[in-house]
Amino acid sequence: MGFVDSVKDFAEKVGESVERGAKTVSTSSKRFAEKTKIRREMARVESDINTDYIELGKVMYEKICSDPDTEYMATISDIKEKTLKLDELKAELMSLEDKVFCENCGSQIRREQVYCDKCGAKVIHEAPAEEAEEAPNITVE
Repeated sequence: MGFVDSVKDFAEKVGESVERGAKTVSTSSKRFAEKTKIRREMARVESDINTDYIELGKVMYEKICSDPDTEYMATISDIKEKTLKLDELKAELMSLEDKVFCENCGSQIRREQVYCDKCGAKVIHEAPAEEAEEAPNITVE
């Protein structure tokens, strides 16, 4: 076996080794991508399940909230109190943001808007309490 044959044999072994390494990397990359895809799909499905649980809870709450004898009355009372508090906080925030509710669709809109962004209804602006009172008519002669 000559020198050229030895180099050629060595080059073939290196080539085979590189090829095996490339296949291993390729296989690992494909597996990683597949695992990532499956994890992402699992997270989406779990999110959908949680959304369904929330919706189911809301439906059940609506069904039993008017029954004072229910075993969940303490929880129902707690939800009602927190809902009132949340409504107060929303109203306070809307006031600070200078927003109001659209009378037609209930969307939050800026106080100075003429039309609702969501439904297109004309916004009826109520005068603030101070402006609502008529100013006395003063005539100068």
